[in-house]
Amino acid sequence: MLPSRNAIQALPKADLHSHIDGSVPAWELFRIAKINRRRILTPGGDELGSVSAFMRYVVGSGYGSMLNNIVDRFRPITGLMQTETILREVGISYVKAQKEDGVAYAEGRFAPQYHLREGLSLKDVIVSMADGLAEGTERYGVKTALIVAIGREAPSRLGVQVAKAASSSRLAVALDIGGPEAGNPPHRFKEAFRIAAASGLKATVHAGEGAGSLEKNLKNIEEAITLLGAHRLGHAIPLVNSERLLDLVLKKSIAIEMNPVSNLVLGNIEDMEELGIDRLLARGSLVSVNSDDPALWPRGSLSEVYYRVCRAYGFGFEELDRLMQNAFAGSFAPGNERNRLAELYGQARRRIGG
Repeated sequence: MLPSRNAIQALPKADLHSHIDGSVPAWELFRIAKINRRRILTPGGDELGSVSAFMRYVVGSGYGSMLNNIVDRFRPITGLMQTETILREVGISYVKAQKEDGVAYAEGRFAPQYHLREGLSLKDVIVSMADGLAEGTERYGVKTALIVAIGREAPSRLGVQVAKAASSSRLAVALDIGGPEAGNPPHRFKEAFRIAAASGLKATVHAGEGAGSLEKNLKNIEEAITLLGAHRLGHAIPLVNSERLLDLVLKKSIAIEMNPVSNLVLGNIEDMEELGIDRLLARGSLVSVNSDDPALWPRGSLSEVYYRVCRAYGFGFEELDRLMQNAFAGSFAPGNERNRLAELYGQARRRIGG
């Protein structure tokens, strides 16, 4: 039986791959801007005076071109997030949005390098966002963890600085690289991930989303594993097409953070079945599905992602349960929190039946 939208919405979920700046609804950003007497601006300084104007700018000539200039397309958001107060407010709003979608645990990621234009240090930015997530948890009851990312178009030395700031803050659970993948392979950030690992941070790496070709996507997946020590892979779209890399992922128990709706909207796949989620489950992979940037495209919430995946693959509650449990098991939460989430989910499933 295909799980209904309402059933999925009611289940306590874990979102392991969501970008904080892409998860806060536009109307919340405008609310935050208004109370802080700020304007939402394009990179050229033009004001976006409404939600519709904001969305027209973000979409641009089409979602398919977003990855090619993603830093500029996010500039109206990151340009707003330049003070400690606004960073905290955005963190709170992120947790609120997760609560409204029935998420019980969220690992939000963001890249501090984009929030330094008005004098904040990398550590100031990380602390402010962590404070916002903590306040959001207190208000809305959603447990959160912070993942610090490096925008991979940055020089390697800036990646090292981000890793040092994340490590010294003691507020993050993992280091990531994200942003434009083409021309920015994982090996450029080997030293940053070495520093992060030495301080106890986990590693999750965007790899195999948009490197430019199948060969380059697969190479980036391999580098993420062998050079950066990835505990999780973000996207890894063509993984199912490489038996050798899939064997490596299974051997090392690397979790896969798939983002099917994101991949579809951005034009990286033509059909969700290309991801081979059914085959990954059959092989025992710790694959989960996630929201990525749910506020930036239609029907992007995590509940909607699960619903659309179930429809695409003909999944019933058995497969849904496995995907949900994989998200809990693959999280960077401590063992007692993973157990709590699994028990919370089990209680909700018994109430729903199916």
